[in-house]
Amino acid sequence: MKNPSHPLVPPLVPVILAMITGILAGNVFSHAHLLLAVLCFAVLAAFFLAGFFYRGWLVFWICLLAGIWSGYQSFYIHSPRLLPGHVTHFYNDPDILVVGRIVSFSRKYPHKIRVVLDCSKIVTTDPDTRTISATGRLYLNVYGKTDHFFKFHDLIQCPGPIRPIRNFGNPGAFDYQTFLKRQGIFGAVHTGADKIALVSEEKSFVFIRLIQALENTRNRFYHFVMNRLDHQDSAHVLAALVTGIKQQMPTQIKDVFSRSGASHLLAISGLHLGILSVIFFYFFYWILSCFPQLLISAKARKAAGILTLVPLGLYALFCGFSPSTQRAFIMISMFMFSFLGEKQSHPVNTLAGAGILILLADPGALFSISFQLSFTAVLFIISGLGIAGKYQKPHIPKILKYPASICLVTVLAGLGTFPFIARYFNMISMVQLPANLLLVPLIGFVCLPLGLVSLLVWPLFPGVSGVLLTMAGKLVSFSLAFLAWLTEFSFAWSHVPSLSVYDMVVIYTAMGAGFCLLSFKRTKPVIMVCTALITIAGVYGIHVVMRTRLPGHMVITVLDVGQGNAALIQTIEGKNMLVDGGGFPGTSGFDTGRHVVAPFLWQQRIMALDAVILTHPDSDHMNGLVFILENFRIRTLVTNGDKSSHDAFTRIMAVCDRRQIPVFVPDCNKKQIIYDKTAVAFFQCASVLPGLDPNDNSLVFKLKLQDFSMLFPGDIMKTREYLLAQVVHKNLVSSVLLAPHHGSNTSSTKFFLDKIHPESVIVSCGLNNRYKFPHPDVLARYRKRGIQIFRTDTQGAVTITSSGNGYTIATHKGG
Repeated sequence: MKNPSHPLVPPLVPVILAMITGILAGNVFSHAHLLLAVLCFAVLAAFFLAGFFYRGWLVFWICLLAGIWSGYQSFYIHSPRLLPGHVTHFYNDPDILVVGRIVSFSRKYPHKIRVVLDCSKIVTTDPDTRTISATGRLYLNVYGKTDHFFKFHDLIQCPGPIRPIRNFGNPGAFDYQTFLKRQGIFGAVHTGADKIALVSEEKSFVFIRLIQALENTRNRFYHFVMNRLDHQDSAHVLAALVTGIKQQMPTQIKDVFSRSGASHLLAISGLHLGILSVIFFYFFYWILSCFPQLLISAKARKAAGILTLVPLGLYALFCGFSPSTQRAFIMISMFMFSFLGEKQSHPVNTLAGAGILILLADPGALFSISFQLSFTAVLFIISGLGIAGKYQKPHIPKILKYPASICLVTVLAGLGTFPFIARYFNMISMVQLPANLLLVPLIGFVCLPLGLVSLLVWPLFPGVSGVLLTMAGKLVSFSLAFLAWLTEFSFAWSHVPSLSVYDMVVIYTAMGAGFCLLSFKRTKPVIMVCTALITIAGVYGIHVVMRTRLPGHMVITVLDVGQGNAALIQTIEGKNMLVDGGGFPGTSGFDTGRHVVAPFLWQQRIMALDAVILTHPDSDHMNGLVFILENFRIRTLVTNGDKSSHDAFTRIMAVCDRRQIPVFVPDCNKKQIIYDKTAVAFFQCASVLPGLDPNDNSLVFKLKLQDFSMLFPGDIMKTREYLLAQVVHKNLVSSVLLAPHHGSNTSSTKFFLDKIHPESVIVSCGLNNRYKFPHPDVLARYRKRGIQIFRTDTQGAVTITSSGNGYTIATHKGG
């Protein structure tokens, strides 16, 4: 009997599993979920026992130490020890100066430049000037133009205050605060370019000067590419491919790549560095093959492998050495050293070794989306290719081998990553295979090398560099046109609801069982796997059916969208209505619809809305609706009939026209929407007069289910409140009131509150907003009448639940 070429369980797999379990346990324990922590450590113990029985004492102790160390590190990442001088102790203090060193490349957005600042001192200016040693990292956001572009490692000084990192307080929202905490970032400073001063010029180490030179070269070449290609779409893509800078890339381009399943091409990650490593390796091998002694002694391949890591490392630094680039470089280095060692190593073992190195350096990387996507993709590719090798026909024409391998790798990578993509990005692409079949060779092996050669010759021959960029730009333009055409098909892509952890476990368990089924050739294991698959499908089917039943009660969620308004109504009949979409005014590029409202809807498994109600076309109510109308199935848009010159309003009307969404404007004849037991009554008739302030023209409506009711008054002010009190009168009485105009002192007048007689009021506003909403006088009026007050700025999303008799109110942050 022959010994297997690879062990059944590669020796590094138990180690990385122990590390992963330890990191998860440290994360859970840091949040004080003791029961879950105990369960995680129980699983960790199981891995120790597995290592003991299958690998002996050595692996047992390695797993034990790896698990304990990883759990310890993870605990202190999520619950760090904050020293007295830590930046978190200076939140919201306007009378400070922050002194620190820039420890990242500058990231230039359309209206700001962002760097990471490692604080060393805090200088207080009121009442006395004091210098305090400080620790902790911050985001420094710089606004305005500056002639001096600060470099990596510069020591600078800027005025406060330091703002804490804040999450939007909605169920299922992205935890931005923890995401940055894992990177060691605890706050942000927003300041003008003219208020930043260079503290001192210091002589830097050679390595620091090298990084500064790379950053300078990167920025200059980025502008060269953009100017050469006239800032066209192809310029943004080519600049991202070569320099890794994509902060100013239009959202439409990113969406096209995401919808086609080709967005991985825009990231300097595994595929990118993998292609480069192949190019550099064969380039060096071709040169070294000219020396017979190296070729005969087989040292040419080893030397080429070692030399490949040098330009690969420099290029990784040149691109900013982002976390995804770091992980890709470590993975490729591990595979390269395995190749150079001329020892037959299980590819899963090499992958596990790369993972161990990454988690040793940064345990928080486990929670990174790019880490999860890259390792899952590579694991599925390795496993899938191993299985495919058992079924491969011996004589395949050479002309078919390359497209067949590209197709197989694309399918395997897509299969392995689609649960994560569906969970984090709520999107699946049905055209991933044809898109990657063309773009991987065209962009990866033609455009990228052209861009790199252009970069290399640019300092000496800018004209030649420009010609190469023009050639690459035309190919990129063709690729973009192809992707745009491909994604226009109705079946090309689709948004999907967010997958829960339970969904993920079931899907990966089923896929793992499927892989096992294809691996086994004996009858008994096949029967066992088929039985397991049927059981999984049955249990999951019951779970899905239970989840899609009618709720039996109405749920209203007033979302935390900052300074704005957005609310979801889920009726007892299973209908879904969205009231406004939030939004930020001015030059802010943050899309509330894309990043706040839509993720909440997907988390609620909502893909279609029976009605979208725009109370009035103000940016803080309207801007977020553009993305919603473009990406959800909408049956009706309800508006107050007002027009607006805002770009968002123009886009909303254009979407309605393109997607044939009916627009309903309530008036004296059409003033209700009725869903069996639920009624929505609009109060536009006779209470709206010509010449009113646009806020006073807001749609005002009352939601009613048997004995429960809630009034939505938009941004109306004193004049409209008086008209409503005179005309509507008794119909205004409601159990719950959404505070008019976010709690402004121009609203919530005494006579209006006396007509409504609410028991509870919900104020939708932003934390520390510039308007100082809600006004203290308004809060005093509420309290004087015994009205219970709920606020989205301090309590997060507010959820009202009612079956028609009574109601309950809960907040996302408790209470």
